[in-house]
Amino acid sequence: MKAYTRFVPVVIVIVLALSACQAAAAPTPTPTETQPPTDTPAPTESATPAETETPTFTPTTTLTPSATFTATVTPTITPTPYPTIDPLPTVGFAGDRFNHVPLDKQVVDGVGKVWLSYININDKVSTVIPGTPAAASGMETIFLVAPTGGQPIKIMDLPATTGQRLYWSPNGAYLAYFLAGSGATGLYVLDIKLGLSLRLFDLEDLNPRGILSEPVWSPDSSQLTIALATPFDVDIYSVNVDGTQFRNLTQSGGFDFWPAWSPDGQYMAFVSDRAQCPSWEPNAPQSCYRPDRPPPDGGNLYVIEASSGQIRQVADVWVSAPPHWISSTRLAYVSGKPGDPAAGSTLWWADLRGGPPHRVTDADPAGLLVLRDSWSGDGKRVLYQEAQSVAHLVMRDDQGSELARNTDLNFPRYAFAAAWSPDNKRVVIGGHNSQCPYGMIVADDSFKVLVNAPPNPGVCDPQWSPDGRYIAFAGVTQSSSGTDGRLDVYIAEASGYGARNMTGRAGGQIRLLGWVGGK
Repeated sequence: MKAYTRFVPVVIVIVLALSACQAAAAPTPTPTETQPPTDTPAPTESATPAETETPTFTPTTTLTPSATFTATVTPTITPTPYPTIDPLPTVGFAGDRFNHVPLDKQVVDGVGKVWLSYININDKVSTVIPGTPAAASGMETIFLVAPTGGQPIKIMDLPATTGQRLYWSPNGAYLAYFLAGSGATGLYVLDIKLGLSLRLFDLEDLNPRGILSEPVWSPDSSQLTIALATPFDVDIYSVNVDGTQFRNLTQSGGFDFWPAWSPDGQYMAFVSDRAQCPSWEPNAPQSCYRPDRPPPDGGNLYVIEASSGQIRQVADVWVSAPPHWISSTRLAYVSGKPGDPAAGSTLWWADLRGGPPHRVTDADPAGLLVLRDSWSGDGKRVLYQEAQSVAHLVMRDDQGSELARNTDLNFPRYAFAAAWSPDNKRVVIGGHNSQCPYGMIVADDSFKVLVNAPPNPGVCDPQWSPDGRYIAFAGVTQSSSGTDGRLDVYIAEASGYGARNMTGRAGGQIRLLGWVGGK
């Protein structure tokens, strides 16, 4: 506007000057006495203003530069580097601490047969009165017993601190076990046929970077798979039982854990936070590392193809518990809210042959938890504990339709276990983690109760034998004054009746490991 107002007087002056020039160039009229001649201004009076004002109009284009404003914010967004941390040493194959273990010929010759295995902690000489307390010895002994009965056969003695960190191979030819302390800490494997044990890995625990991820066997019992800490994250490794072909299967900058092999050994499922956290190295690009940040409580679901090593993501929900295989192509898993397990969980399954993941329970659980889901071998039925203010047992089909609900069997939260018969027609129900409030309960595939025995003994962690002929369980003795707190190992007939106590005369504590062999 200011340029415009300066321009108007100049135009007026120029117009007046041009008019004066035209008047000077025209013939001058003869003056009369009544009209004296008009004085004409000199040309310089009009040219001077035009020459001095005209240059001031064009420089107005210099008003646009303002880019220097954005540069002032750059110093405020520079991140402060976190203190560096020392990377953990890369875990390698140890292959040391060889030890000869003398084994009973029945066990060596019986590899592949069906056995039941249990632990006797603080073992002492058999007592006359079953259940009589015995002084602690600081040791535990692993036993095998035939389902038809007979004397238990000792496998080996281990420190009692080993607990139930024992892992039989599917064919019963190998036993992996974890030892803690005494300078011999690590994961070991015992070759039953050779009677030779060795240490596979020198490890402080089975919780790499704070995540419990126990080792698993391949279905053919040829290799052991385990999650190990790397310099800044966690990867999944595999090694043959003879120590060959030790290799990293997942190799990412995130946390990879909870491996699970498909029944045919073609795929290995695992959980990883790699999509959210490409790196856990401090100050690395896209790093999730913070000094006070806990390890992830889950991740997305992935599978790796055994033949090619190719990895693909199966589901993008947050998987909050170890996945398990329903069949060689179907995976079952539970999702939840990251960092908030009380928010509830949802049950899913996915088929590797194609199609989107299938949701079985409510997508918005609103605090409702799906716990310890047990699937029939054909994948058509699932029985699980639904827990919120109260806990119910629910059976659904694989499409999510509710088939039955039981509100009478009120197992404590996380204290429920179920197992389907190999023919998928019956399911046996019990407690878990030494909480065994009910006796033998067997239902059909529509959740109609067929057997409901008195709680003497109370039944925990029931398991069908591979051939479907027997049901093994940990039983708690009941009396008029309540339970005596002691677990024993029982074997019942497939009907659920005729339970026999296999450990009643043993001193110390008894823990059921489960069926071995037959695969």
